[in-house]
Amino acid sequence: MKSIYRRSLGVAAVAFGCALFTGGNAEAQNVPKADVFVIHATQCDKPNVDPGIGEAPPLKYNCYKLLDRKQLPLTKGAPGNMTLVNNRTFQVVLNDTTPDKRYKITASISQPGGNGFNKLADITADPNKRFYLGGFAHQGGAIVLAISIVP
Repeated sequence: MKSIYRRSLGVAAVAFGCALFTGGNAEAQNVPKADVFVIHATQCDKPNVDPGIGEAPPLKYNCYKLLDRKQLPLTKGAPGNMTLVNNRTFQVVLNDTTPDKRYKITASISQPGGNGFNKLADITADPNKRFYLGGFAHQGGAIVLAISIVP
């Protein structure tokens, strides 16, 4: 009798744990994310676009190398941060969602020396549509951020 009781209690505990785990995953999946590509854009003799980037940004450069890629969870009012290759911090904040399911965000970058942030742009972004920010000088070219908001 004790064995059946313990087994039932064990199964119930596992089931409860799975329900909690699954519920947490479902909730996390509903949080939009900023999919951020950090790209080094340069001029070079033979034009080249890193395959990890996909389509080349519509900029004056002809060579694009993917340096980093991160997905930053977006919770309304809370900043999502990532450190860039130039040791500055990129920050994106979800301000609101529009009735037509677009995302109002603010993008900022830390000031040199880390004393606060400079606003780059306030953007109303369509889901899964890439937009570009940046132009920060870096190693003979520029850092470009290609960002899309993934629902």
